[in-house]
Amino acid sequence: MTVAVLALAALVAAGVQAAGGLGFALVLTPVLFAFMRPTEAIVVVNALGLLLNLLVLFGERRRSAVAWDEVVPILAAVIPGSICGILLLESVSKPALQILIGIAVVVAIGARASAGRRRVSASASGVNVWQRLSVGFMTGTLTTSTGVSGPLVALWLGWRGLRPHALRDSLSAMFLGTGTIGALTLLPLALRHPPSAGLLVATAAGVLAGHAIGSRVFARLATPAFHRLVLAVILAAGLASLALGLAAL
Repeated sequence: MTVAVLALAALVAAGVQAAGGLGFALVLTPVLFAFMRPTEAIVVVNALGLLLNLLVLFGERRRSAVAWDEVVPILAAVIPGSICGILLLESVSKPALQILIGIAVVVAIGARASAGRRRVSASASGVNVWQRLSVGFMTGTLTTSTGVSGPLVALWLGWRGLRPHALRDSLSAMFLGTGTIGALTLLPLALRHPPSAGLLVATAAGVLAGHAIGSRVFARLATPAFHRLVLAVILAAGLASLALGLAAL
């Protein structure tokens, strides 16, 4: 029953991200944390995220639209941030991590709403490499400590004025990069606490089905509906994680 629930959660999470550009870890991580130890949950969500983002970028028979000038500097700072995240993961309790996820996500919603009123185009001046490096460091920390890095990156790329296709593909490229870095950083934990093969197979099947559904939904979304979906996913997942963490105290 647990495997079935987690496979269904992976399907829903993958569908949400394939449709809205983010939400996989936001939806799936709280569910995994409810059934697994934090270290195992982070390993599983990271591995499944790699599969999903490969599907978005290379499994849809189209040319990707990644804003590499935004993505590359952020990824460069993910490596030291991911090391800090590991230290946080091994020193903070499970309920505290759930609450941390929830608070971070809700705060990101407020910041995103504020940024929406001040959005600039991707070619606007006034943005320097240190800002992108700061985003990358915080993203790396969140990736390995909570498995949730989407809100911060989505906030940044949305503020930079990327359109839905470019935003979705750039997020997938970011998540693929952070997931790869996170996988290397998490390797010692994965070897100490390996998830079961049956769980991985079932949840991977859920990811494949979710991507197939979500990619078709994305193709039919207008731009305003796409942005509303992004905000709704972030808020719902953040509140759920916060509630689970508070309930476990």
